[in-house]
Amino acid sequence: MSAPSEFQTPDARAFSADVGGALFRLGEADGKWQLRKIAWPYALIDVVAVSGSFTFRFELSQFPVQPPTAQLWDPEADAPLPQQHWPQSRGGRIRDVFRPDWQQGTALYLACDRVTIQTHPGWSTQMPARLWRNDGSIVQYLEELHVLLNSPDFSPPLVAATPACM
Repeated sequence: MSAPSEFQTPDARAFSADVGGALFRLGEADGKWQLRKIAWPYALIDVVAVSGSFTFRFELSQFPVQPPTAQLWDPEADAPLPQQHWPQSRGGRIRDVFRPDWQQGTALYLACDRVTIQTHPGWSTQMPARLWRNDGSIVQYLEELHVLLNSPDFSPPLVAATPACM
């Protein structure tokens, strides 16, 4: 992918290099995720689940010094994914991560999410391995999502999504 004019800022260039790098491309080749679109400072990335896939809209300003934040997204409507189409939990961690009550569904409850890190300073000592690193890669966040969406805790959404969303 050639760098469009919006890749003139340092954060945009860093992200472009990251998604052009071996780790991101390996995840694509392995069928874990797929870059859908970049409209800086946002990127839409599909993450494959045990059944179907989910699109996430990442806000990436100041990447990678600042971690990204992400939300479930409906690419056809270009709007947040309605809650009834969200992944469901069988009682485990998915219930904790995909919380419509957390920041009104605009961020995921993950230690590598910018919004969540800013509101949980204690996590730096409680779960340092999951925190975003200043030299981090979007792959760190995507791997977390892929593991969750392919775990035994995953249950399909309450309402089947349209083919564009899944």
